[in-house]
Amino acid sequence: MNIRRTLIAVVGAAIMLGALASAASARNLEVSNQRLRAVFSRVEFHLPGATSVCAATIEGSFHSRTAAKVAGSLVGYVTRVELGACTNGTASILTSTLPWHARFSAFVGTLPEITSIIGHIIGAAARVREAEGIACLLRSSTTEPVILNFHRETVTRVITGVEIRGTVRTGIECLGIAGSFRSDRGPVVGSPNGERVTLNLI
Repeated sequence: MNIRRTLIAVVGAAIMLGALASAASARNLEVSNQRLRAVFSRVEFHLPGATSVCAATIEGSFHSRTAAKVAGSLVGYVTRVELGACTNGTASILTSTLPWHARFSAFVGTLPEITSIIGHIIGAAARVREAEGIACLLRSSTTEPVILNFHRETVTRVITGVEIRGTVRTGIECLGIAGSFRSDRGPVVGSPNGERVTLNLI
């Protein structure tokens, strides 16, 4: 009986170690849909002394359903951004600058239990005008990116939502002062079918 229990324990340990080794060696991320859409009810643009708040919809696409976990690698584009009604000022997207580059930055969690994926958006451009103020240009770069934090449910592997944040210097019209932004957590779906999007390790 003791030998049988020992064999069962050894086999179980081997299976577990094999699974962990496989996850640890996984070099790529795989999404179930190459096109994504996120809808935010609240995106805040902060300039010294004032804050503008707008609703927003963002759409983008991955170059492929698989991407290497390499920091800084170009994985896709932001192809469409639409701002809704704003309060305490106005904001507009410089659509002529689209598409914006999307780069993989990092993941959060211990493999294989990734809880979130961090992405950087390069080239994002918006003009924000606070109430009774001048319009300030904000444009992201590799050193001052728009940061996306995609949340992942470890059991279902579904991307449940995404948040936006970042700090970007304004243009010379606003003396290069730092502007920042952040959002609520917007739900993520596949575009245009609206299905939930899963993220796997392969």
